[in-house]
Amino acid sequence: MRSPRRAAVAVLVLLAACREPAPPPPPPPLSLADYLGTLAGTDEDTRTREVASWLLDRATWDRTVVATYRDLHADYARAFAAAAPALVVRLASRGAITTRPHHAGDPRLTLGQARARWALPVQYPSEVAELEGVALDVVFVRDGERWRALAGLDLVIRARAAAIDPACAAHLEIARPGECNDVGWVIAEAAILRDTKRFAHACGLASNLCAR
Repeated sequence: MRSPRRAAVAVLVLLAACREPAPPPPPPPLSLADYLGTLAGTDEDTRTREVASWLLDRATWDRTVVATYRDLHADYARAFAAAAPALVVRLASRGAITTRPHHAGDPRLTLGQARARWALPVQYPSEVAELEGVALDVVFVRDGERWRALAGLDLVIRARAAAIDPACAAHLEIARPGECNDVGWVIAEAAILRDTKRFAHACGLASNLCAR
């Protein structure tokens, strides 16, 4: 005769066997290339809505960028809004999408992409993309299962520098790897922090290092 304990165990085993199977795990987030491939060539409303969703909200901005840039969210949001219509147009046609890591010193970066690198931590896993071999002038960052983007930071940085010294701000339009780029980073940081002494010193160096 089966003991009550064994009977109870047998019932639990049968109940477990009758349960519905566990749901499959969610699919992995789309790669940037796959995501943009599904977006390019869609209708204008879809493209407009998706591009608008790339904007980093304040909380995401604060946990993404380095401390120096955290107070620039409002400036970034305005620059992003200005850049968005052109991005919607660029994505109107389908074509080959290529992506790559966003590295400082990459000679194929646009000025905007190069300057956005300054706002991100070292080795941050951001990405850039091209459609039919032409850059989308943004830098993509992953936010959970979504893609967000930095756009227009070069204009934000230049405006901050121009408010102190327009002639010095012109040096920021030269994206040249090496010492010129390094001193440009100092100009940008000093302008954002309103450190006029450091700014003036960096501008003096840029006059020689960034001569066209």
